[in-house]
Amino acid sequence: MKIRAAVLSERGRPRPYAESQPIQIEELDLEGPGPGEVLVRVTAAGLCHSDLSVVNGNRPRPTPMVLGHEAAGVVEETGSGVKGLSVGDHVVFVFVPSCGSCGPCAEGRPALCEPGAAANAKGTLLSGETRLKRGEETVHHAIGVSCFAEYAVVSERSLVKIDSTLSPEEAALFGCAVITGVGAVVNTAKVIPGSTVAVIGLGGVGLNALLGAKLAGARKVVAVDLVDSKLA
Repeated sequence: MKIRAAVLSERGRPRPYAESQPIQIEELDLEGPGPGEVLVRVTAAGLCHSDLSVVNGNRPRPTPMVLGHEAAGVVEETGSGVKGLSVGDHVVFVFVPSCGSCGPCAEGRPALCEPGAAANAKGTLLSGETRLKRGEETVHHAIGVSCFAEYAVVSERSLVKIDSTLSPEEAALFGCAVITGVGAVVNTAKVIPGSTVAVIGLGGVGLNALLGAKLAGARKVVAVDLVDSKLA
């Protein structure tokens, strides 16, 4: 099928990006889902600093590549062997697909999935395949998602089914900002009830760290930022 997508063709172009324009909206060919894969219609996507890190070259990834990893959507088609999802399901994308059988996955740490990390570095899906083409040229996937597009084909293991009543704009944030901010509080800082927490920087991740601190039962939460509107 033909889709429109935001394609990064070259990393490290000079700023300002409004002039050098490293990202262009292009028409691409998207193959249907293979075994264990799902076609998703993207309904909302968020812009994350990790996308910028690919654009400026701080996080090397193969190009050309369709960017985007924080998004929500609706399942349009499933490939063979897909059991946990059906057409019409509302989903959130996950930027580290978990194979379910490697050491970290077996230990309950799917975010450290070794095959998932290897596929992400190569710009492929978990299967090692790519489903995007620009003419005869292969276009890579951004950490198994590539959601800056009308549609995306991803591994079933790159999706989590959600309640259909959750708005797409809110659901998309669970793909990165929520799990990063709340995870920093619960899993890394291990905040316990009665703690005092300081959050430095109130972007998408910082605001969700505030929510995570509240969730964890912090007695006092101190927000630190240089931008008054964020403090408000």
